[in-house]
Amino acid sequence: MPHPTWLAYGFAVVMVVVSLYCVGRLLLAKRLSRRSHHDVNTSHVLMGLAMVGMLVPRWNYVPNGVWEIIFSLIALLFLVLSIGFAARHGLKGTDDAHVHHISHYLIHMVMACAMLYMYWLGAPQAGSYMSMSSGAGSAGDPGLTLLLVGILFASAAWQLDAVSRFSRQPRALVSVSNAAATAGPGHAMADEGEIPDDVSPRWLAPRLEIGCHIAMCLTMGYMLVLML
Repeated sequence: MPHPTWLAYGFAVVMVVVSLYCVGRLLLAKRLSRRSHHDVNTSHVLMGLAMVGMLVPRWNYVPNGVWEIIFSLIALLFLVLSIGFAARHGLKGTDDAHVHHISHYLIHMVMACAMLYMYWLGAPQAGSYMSMSSGAGSAGDPGLTLLLVGILFASAAWQLDAVSRFSRQPRALVSVSNAAATAGPGHAMADEGEIPDDVSPRWLAPRLEIGCHIAMCLTMGYMLVLML
């Protein structure tokens, strides 16, 4: 399904920005000795770079076979994390901070599988001049493709609500977070993704990480639509 080239470049630029931000987020969290979702942010970096290569193959320098191995491992990682979460908290439970459900891991497993699906359908090879927006690759199963698109767009919509959730955090959480910050190095810090923006360093704000996830879901959904 051919689409405007400028749209492909636009999504590619967004993915470059998201990938660079996630790399910076990982480095900043390490420098500040803050906990971060290393698994999620690392997968965002890899997915972002891979999608850039799909949208603009001339910007891709990694063979498709290597990407397939990478996303197979990512999908397996999040499957293991999902099973471990279910064993500890159950299918309807939340983590120790009462923030994330099992869907936190399952959606990233689905995203990794969606990346594999696009490669299996014949994503453009590295260095190719035929991008996905020009109709490269074979059409996949319409039902499966639409299911993946629906899951990705639903996740994006769900996370939009989560953006405002952090601005409605009770003041008690702020007090607890401040107490943890002054308790000394011997006390474990709360996950930065569970602390409101007025406590977290601005560049580690939860809403920025959520925004990256939304951008990736929308971009991946657009790319899957091209497969129809």
